[in-house]
Amino acid sequence: MKQPRVHRMTKGGTLYKWHRVTRAPLPTDIPEDHPDFIAAWNAEEAKKAPDRSRATKGTIGAAWEGLKATAAFRGYSAVYRAQVVRHGDAIATLYGKAPMADLRDYHIRKDLEKLDAHPAIARLKTWRLICAHAREANMTRIVATDGVTKPKAAPVQKRAPWDEREVARYRAKWAIGTPQRLCFELLYWTGARTNDAVRLTPSMVSSDGLLRFRQSKTGHDALVPWTSALPAWAEWMEADRKILHQCLAEVRGFTFLEVNGRVRSFKGLSNLISRAAEDAKIIGKTAHGLRATRLTLIAESGGPAHAIMTWGGHKTLSEAEGYTREADRRKVLLGTEQKRNPVNRSVNQK
Repeated sequence: MKQPRVHRMTKGGTLYKWHRVTRAPLPTDIPEDHPDFIAAWNAEEAKKAPDRSRATKGTIGAAWEGLKATAAFRGYSAVYRAQVVRHGDAIATLYGKAPMADLRDYHIRKDLEKLDAHPAIARLKTWRLICAHAREANMTRIVATDGVTKPKAAPVQKRAPWDEREVARYRAKWAIGTPQRLCFELLYWTGARTNDAVRLTPSMVSSDGLLRFRQSKTGHDALVPWTSALPAWAEWMEADRKILHQCLAEVRGFTFLEVNGRVRSFKGLSNLISRAAEDAKIIGKTAHGLRATRLTLIAESGGPAHAIMTWGGHKTLSEAEGYTREADRRKVLLGTEQKRNPVNRSVNQK
């Protein structure tokens, strides 16, 4: 991923980068989607002279341009900001020349009717941001979204965890040394989302043996045991961790999963896991399902909700408690003597 307004030049075999507007140098030893690079880039973005807006003053387009220039907008996570930009640009293209003061709730409803439920929900969030900014900027006396309710949508189905047989089947198909196996084991152990997994680097492992990374989606830190001792309830997971380190033994890139010196795309990673699973005759399981698998294993092994919250990087305890509640329900049905031994999940480890 390349950030806008970054000038890049290679001289004498060395790559130089700087902000096109402020002319300030930017880090060259990390990818442009790395949190440290984004932080440096955002700092220069905040200094740059505001762009000359092509939108006419008082229009919806001008409100959108004004929103993008705010510090609050720059503070959004990269994932959320991309979503807002996608819908904001669409709004500006369709309705940018219309007066902001004339916008009403029925105009917004008409726009939402063109979209399926989930995209319509995302579009409404962007409309609300634009309208709130316009009101604060005295471009309108009303907030048109106040009369608009969120479209009803079917709940997003949770990505199904992989079971131990599927894990074994995948490992049997893809040997250590293949990119399919490396990508699988990193996702399986860390429980990271794909957009975070592609950014993981050895430098994120602290002296206490924990892998710590800031999540793109939530901005919250996740901590994963990397070389540190595992708690008693997780000691059986040591086999999984050893497999991951075997896969990483020959990796020499800046990030764990880079390809030919370039950061692997998170969509490419997701597609790779899906295709590799299908080749291993595993149907309907995804990269995100591996995140659910690790957090489910923690719960089934007796790990507390706080452990799930820390490992998975959840912002609230209630998010993590869902895994422990599901594990408790299984215990009620299976009984203490019959409940699954989690050690059996790490099978076929060659």
